[in-house]
Amino acid sequence: MYNFRDNHNLYPWMNRKTIYEVIKEQVDQHGRVVDDKLPDDEDFWSDEPVRWVAGGLDNIFGHHVSNNKQADVSKLVSLFLKQCKKPTNRNRKKLYLSLLEEHAVSIIDDFLDALRAKETFINVENLYNEAYWLAERGTHRNPVKFGIAILGLFQTDHHLELITTLGVHDEFTLFSAVAIQNSTDKSNDYLFQLAKSVDGWGKINLVERIKPETKEIKDWLIREGYKNNIMYEYLAYTCAVNGELHNALSAERIDRPLFDGAGDIISALIAGGPAENIDDYEKAPIVIKEFLRHSATMCTTVKHLNDMINIYQFLKDDEDWENRLAEGWTPEQRDQFLLSSEELIFNEKWEHQIWEGLKSKDSFTHWNSMRAARFLDIDIWDELFNQLGDHPVNSILYQELMRTDKKDRIQRLVDFAEQHLPLMEIATGPAEEMGLGKDFEAHSCLDIILQDLDKYNGVGKELVAAGLQSPVIRNRNMAIKVLKAWTAAEWGEKLIEAIKMLAEIEPVTDVKEELLKIIQEKEI
Repeated sequence: MYNFRDNHNLYPWMNRKTIYEVIKEQVDQHGRVVDDKLPDDEDFWSDEPVRWVAGGLDNIFGHHVSNNKQADVSKLVSLFLKQCKKPTNRNRKKLYLSLLEEHAVSIIDDFLDALRAKETFINVENLYNEAYWLAERGTHRNPVKFGIAILGLFQTDHHLELITTLGVHDEFTLFSAVAIQNSTDKSNDYLFQLAKSVDGWGKINLVERIKPETKEIKDWLIREGYKNNIMYEYLAYTCAVNGELHNALSAERIDRPLFDGAGDIISALIAGGPAENIDDYEKAPIVIKEFLRHSATMCTTVKHLNDMINIYQFLKDDEDWENRLAEGWTPEQRDQFLLSSEELIFNEKWEHQIWEGLKSKDSFTHWNSMRAARFLDIDIWDELFNQLGDHPVNSILYQELMRTDKKDRIQRLVDFAEQHLPLMEIATGPAEEMGLGKDFEAHSCLDIILQDLDKYNGVGKELVAAGLQSPVIRNRNMAIKVLKAWTAAEWGEKLIEAIKMLAEIEPVTDVKEELLKIIQEKEI
């Protein structure tokens, strides 16, 4: 976690911008954070192989509890008691340094319970002031999170501006949401307004807490509330239920944002994932029926076409339909909806729109056009290959182009990749990189090609050689997979020497064992 380097400072918060100041500077005129960097990023992530998106670490590992949890909580409570009894910068420094070492979300509930248990022994005014200072003046995320959480113990409007400002940043939204709920009787209004300013994990945390008390909130949930940059699947069910999507779609006519939102929500429910899916949604038959009714006149874009394809595939796939029929669906509904979706999908008007969409510079339109073309069996391979000339390190294009069983096309793509991917920059030697983020886009392109080259004996030797020397573990695994499938006669001396050398220096035990196994099996 933290690798604290400011040892030349008397106090860890000296000579650094506060997180509160940084967030206020980053907020645009619409109340959104335009840059989610925090002043402690370099320290916090210094020893971590992967930097999580804002709020990601807390939300993914929020239920993780360390073995020494009770000891950590007891120590922190003691330090707070000491600082509240005699507030000094010396005591604050000890407390602050201890807070730096804690993963706040994993112990915060137990910490607050332990703090409440000491209520008769603590100076409440000093506790409030210390929590306010941590939230307002803290320069590291963990102390700020503890400050926000403690402020939530006090029911007052005094700190609402502070914690809502911090909550605009997804790293702190979870803590701000809980504190807001505990601080004011008007918490739902604050949560709703804050939800309009975040797009990531913070929005997920807020929408899950917002009560659909007004028509404005319900309308927002099914038009905008489900949208987030993590996964729509997290909020689709919550927004469909709390936004009463079935009632909204029952109107004779609906607006375009509602139609678009309904398509997104239905598609997310069908995709399923980390939250409730289409089979958990009691109103699914009604919603699909009404959506199809409106689609007869409103299904006009390739994005709408893909929503329709999702519904069609859901209805067409026989898996789980025995259970669905037992839960309230009827065979007549399924047949009727399937017919309606077929009529909308298999229409000659789409081909022109798909070709136009493929030329779009908008990545969302381009992706939807590729997906629709694949479903309708429109051959767009040459078009995408030509586009690769302008975007030679585009993993999405490589992924789509590899969806072919024609060897001549694979050979063309491999030849292009060997000439245009920065193989020398990729082949820097084996390491333990996960290969995530923009810095590894070329490695991702290589990975996409390698994962299917095992079907093509001897095709792409330069790519395999680069994969063996990549710092990304998956690249090396994919290259090994290829060599395992190829005949040894197709390897060539370069690959034989490369795999022997890698077997000696490979840093990952499992990969090394696989290398030695292949060398033995291939008798090289």
